[in-house]
Amino acid sequence: MCSHLLARALLASIDKARKTLHARAYTLKNRRVILVKNHFPLDKDSRVLKEVCALKKAKFSVTFLSWDRLGQGSTQGRSDIDGDKTIKLELGVHVNRFISINPILSYFLLPVWWGFVLKWLLKEEWDIAHVINFQSIIPSIIAGNLKGKPVIYEIEDTWFDQMSLPSYLRPFFLWLDKFCMHFSSAVILVDELQKTEFGGIPNKNVTVVYDSAIDLYDGTADLRNKIFTIFYAGEITKYRKLNLDKIVEAVKEIDGVQIIFAGGRDVDEIKKWAARMPNKVYFIGRVPYSEVLQQTMSSDLLFVLRDDTLPIHKYICGSKIFEAMMSGKPILVSKGTSTAMKVSKEKIGLVVDPKNIREIRSAILALKENQALYDAMGKNARKAYDNTYGWHIMERRLIDLYCVLVMEAEYEVVVDAHNVEKTKDAMLALARNRSLCERLISKSGRVK
Repeated sequence: MCSHLLARALLASIDKARKTLHARAYTLKNRRVILVKNHFPLDKDSRVLKEVCALKKAKFSVTFLSWDRLGQGSTQGRSDIDGDKTIKLELGVHVNRFISINPILSYFLLPVWWGFVLKWLLKEEWDIAHVINFQSIIPSIIAGNLKGKPVIYEIEDTWFDQMSLPSYLRPFFLWLDKFCMHFSSAVILVDELQKTEFGGIPNKNVTVVYDSAIDLYDGTADLRNKIFTIFYAGEITKYRKLNLDKIVEAVKEIDGVQIIFAGGRDVDEIKKWAARMPNKVYFIGRVPYSEVLQQTMSSDLLFVLRDDTLPIHKYICGSKIFEAMMSGKPILVSKGTSTAMKVSKEKIGLVVDPKNIREIRSAILALKENQALYDAMGKNARKAYDNTYGWHIMERRLIDLYCVLVMEAEYEVVVDAHNVEKTKDAMLALARNRSLCERLISKSGRVK
């Protein structure tokens, strides 16, 4: 009821202040979105899948423009996630691929990829381009400016902070990235600490959309296992400095504890641990996103022990903390990271030195043996998901941003005269973005 009253009041005030601002009756249905990312296949990227699901739910038409570096073949985006806990969804997303079979050669083909993106965006009709990461943003900004269309720049990870660059190189790449932010219509961050990483974002339209988990919680995750089970899933690469060996060493000395790894890439060492300690360490290989969430809910403890010496770990928390929140599970994290700040603030886990095996062991024992502490952190985790970090909240932020860009691009308030809910959504998007209201009014040139 309050939402309807707010929408009515806001609409009335805008109409009164700006005579030339007319509400035009149309829906967001079939608005064409081009999602651009140098990653393939679509169904292996859980964050992109969640965003596509959100856009399809809001009746946007989505096309995925991707770089198939390994020649893995076509996909229509068959997903194993949705919000109805059925774990199956046919996205119906059209996929266009730039193919380069040799993954090493691909690094030298970036200008060719840019040409492919620019040509495709200039040739096709679209309403919004949603570009993920720096590798695709430059040609997209050029196309957006030439066609007068909005371009969203989503920064999932800061590529120059994934490695230890010489101090004299980082400022140049930082300037280049901020230059692209300035000329984008909006910027999506995955963590608010990215603002600190960049020393400010040169764009007034900034939205933080955490890589939260789809909500599959049903209450059964609250049950503890007879053998205290620790779970980790993700891309396992040496350059990410995950400190997996430290937690294996810690677990080795604790009775009644096992650890399960899921993922791919640099897994030879994990296979050796599993062979040497068959009752302690298990490796289940690559699993789909739905199974990651199911394994998370059936485990007792999650962990993210990334090394804070890698700059990106200080500023981006990743998805594991939100999977733990959704499942109502405590999490063990590294000190000096964005993840540690959230864990400490919400009281949902323990912060440790990722290189101190004794400290890691003590933290695991504390959560294993202190049931009251474990339960309190689990309840706090679920509360944090419901109230602040859940995907239902992130999904709303994403759609609000799209509504804002559609409205701003056409200098009109988007109203569906036949659908009260869509009208309310459009008005609430305006209510959440005061600066948009001011820009819309000022563009009329008739406000005294």
